Amino acid sequence: MKILGLLLMSSLLLSSMGCTAEDIQQEGGYELTDLEPITVSRIAKTEEGKPYLEVDGKPFPVYGAQIRVDIFKSVDKLSRQEIESYFATAQDLGINSVQVSYPWAFLEPKKDQWQFEEIDMILEFANKYDLKVELLWFSTNMIGDTYSWLVPLYILQEPSIRLKREGDAGWHGLYGYTYSLQMHDAWVLEREVNAVSVLFSHIREWDNANGNRHPVITCQVHNEPDALVRWRLDEKKISHKDRTMLTKKEAWDMTLEPLTTVGIAIQNSHYKVATRTNVISGDGVNDFPQTPGISPKDVYALQGIDFVSFDPYKEHVNEIAYEVSQYASLPGNYPLIAENRGNFANTASLMLVASALGGGYDIYDLATSRYITSNSKPPFDSEGIYYQDLTPKPHVPQVKMLLKGLVGAAEDVALTSTDNFAAFNIRTDYPEKELSQTIRTTGAELAFRTSKGALAFVLDRGDELVAYATEDSELTVGNGTVTGGNSITLKAGQIYRLEFRSSGRLTSTVKNNIGTIFN
Repeated sequence: MKILGLLLMSSLLLSSMGCTAEDIQQEGGYELTDLEPITVSRIAKTEEGKPYLEVDGKPFPVYGAQIRVDIFKSVDKLSRQEIESYFATAQDLGINSVQVSYPWAFLEPKKDQWQFEEIDMILEFANKYDLKVELLWFSTNMIGDTYSWLVPLYILQEPSIRLKREGDAGWHGLYGYTYSLQMHDAWVLEREVNAVSVLFSHIREWDNANGNRHPVITCQVHNEPDALVRWRLDEKKISHKDRTMLTKKEAWDMTLEPLTTVGIAIQNSHYKVATRTNVISGDGVNDFPQTPGISPKDVYALQGIDFVSFDPYKEHVNEIAYEVSQYASLPGNYPLIAENRGNFANTASLMLVASALGGGYDIYDLATSRYITSNSKPPFDSEGIYYQDLTPKPHVPQVKMLLKGLVGAAEDVALTSTDNFAAFNIRTDYPEKELSQTIRTTGAELAFRTSKGALAFVLDRGDELVAYATEDSELTVGNGTVTGGNSITLKAGQIYRLEFRSSGRLTSTVKNNIGTIFN
């Protein structure tokens, strides 16, 4: 009933605002494009029911890394050329997408004064380096706080929408002054819907003028918004103006309503993409440990959020397997790891675990900001997969080699069910150098052997097996016939498509070979 009530309130608000792409009228003289609306991405399902992200009508498993354009511009003061080097590095890594932060304050520095310098730069670099963009809309809820460098000052200067908190207007080196805001206030939501409508109208115009390559494929609404009810509310003793404390329910409702309202506005824009938000991992999709009765399921139930992603910041195979399988248990949810620390030496193993269980994987981050590196302690001083100067960390070659296979076989990766996604050498946190391992899909018995610590996968596509290994390895196929022979030498970095005729159905052992939690 709680979520239904929020949806009703949001629908009424949007209806009163005329939020469809055709009907919204901009106060500041900005007229929305008259180009036809397009749908760039959506969540789709296979016939077996596996959810996946579809981009331009094709399956698109997300493999990305985050580029903190907000910090690079506001704090590090990087030049356009310096920021471009991050996109070039992302292309070299072999990912297919980048997660790029974009604050409301960049778009609307003053009321109804729109500037598109940063978004145009992001779109230009994405096209130049053949990358897709998950746009991170940073606004009124940044890990439970509201910041002066993310939200236009004219919003923060309206006293009626401010809440009381300890340390009000305190300084944060990355985001400016810190506040607590009634982010679900009707006027605030009207202004935020106005802003995203302008933004996605402009993206539609820019894309139309630059080859219709559709660089933006998803939009994350807010950032780790569950932090408000899980920590900030108690830490900062957030209260109404009459000093009565916000209840957990009030804080949660105040979190959810903007998510669905802004999400619906993006869904109804001229440039429609799948919407998501990212929550901080707790206990899968069960109630957050700090808030009984409140869980990620509440976010997924919102009309304006197409899928709920999560930020585990965990490096053990079993931990990642648990989290991905939990978010995959939400019917129709694409279980995307939205942030996981890039300095984990076993990143390649974690990516393969997520992939086998139907998920995508975004690295946080590509390379850590100079300011953060200079002002933080480990591990926060260097979370990137590259060092601050964009030189690669030792595990980058293995990640690049795995990505070559996952991205190269992207459609098959997205469409193959877990029971038919045999992933080798991920029973332990790090690959075993010497390994002989047999995994059964529903149609094939696959005996894999490596003496070089290879990671590998074989996708059973019925009449075809798609095989890949990061190092030279051996594969022997049983329970059927492979055209050309059932013993195959897998050369590192080469995708094999093997014609296959199965002898009959088997019981899959795929999950039994992903860590140990499914045994």
